[in-house]
This record gives sequence, C-alpha cells and structure tokens, in this order.
Amino acid sequence: MSSGGGIQLVIYSIQELIKAIEDLQLARQEKTRIETETGRIEQVDVVVQDTNGKQVGFQKQKDGSYKVIADSRGLTAEQLKKQKEFINSIKRKYAYNMVTQQLQRQGYQIVEEKKVEKQAVKLVARRWIG
Repeated sequence: MSSGGGIQLVIYSIQELIKAIEDLQLARQEKTRIETETGRIEQVDVVVQDTNGKQVGFQKQKDGSYKVIADSRGLTAEQLKKQKEFINSIKRKYAYNMVTQQLQRQGYQIVEEKKVEKQAVKLVARRWIG
C-alpha cells in the first residue's frame, strides 16, 4: 500500500526565480505591492500576472525563502485551479533550472531530456571521470 506524498519546493534564489519567469516568457515587475484576497496590501519582490489577469507575487521571508502571495479575489473554483497550475508551472521551471544548474556545476552533462508525463521531465546526465 502506498501513501500519498509529495515534495514541498522552497524558493531561495530570486535570480533563479526571475530566470524561470523569463524562461516562461512572462512579464514581471519587481519591488511592488499587490492586494490579497483578504484585502491586505503586501510588498512583494517580484510579481507576474496569471492567466486570469490576477497578480501573483513572491515575497521574501525572514528565513530567506520566498512565499507566494496571490490575488484570488472573485475567482471561481475553476479559475482558482488555473491560478494554482500557473503558480506550479513557475515552481516547476524554477526546480528544473536549479537541478540542471547543479548538475552542470558538478561536472555532469545532460545527455537526454524527455517529457514522460504532462508535467514531468526525465533527465539523463553523465559525468566522465578521467
């Protein structure tokens, strides 16, 4: 029997977050404010617009990580689902960039990349030891 589980991605690098946003060809603003679903105004380090036209921001926390702050006021259940998928696409691109960057730093070369599922990529990396 298996139990459901997952990996919680924590964003620590604003430069790599911005690179992920650029790789996805999203327009961004830096150092701005957004209004949350509760009406609070939050200062964020970078903000993008989701597919619903709502703002999604990333705010630096005391521990150095970045928290997602999203404006979801007035969104339907379907729109909320799309907003979550949008946020996850940024997180996936960030994770992909971080993994490939670390592999390259450690002397690995990516020799194969294949989409195995809708949102999953299989990477094969090699490092020659001489």
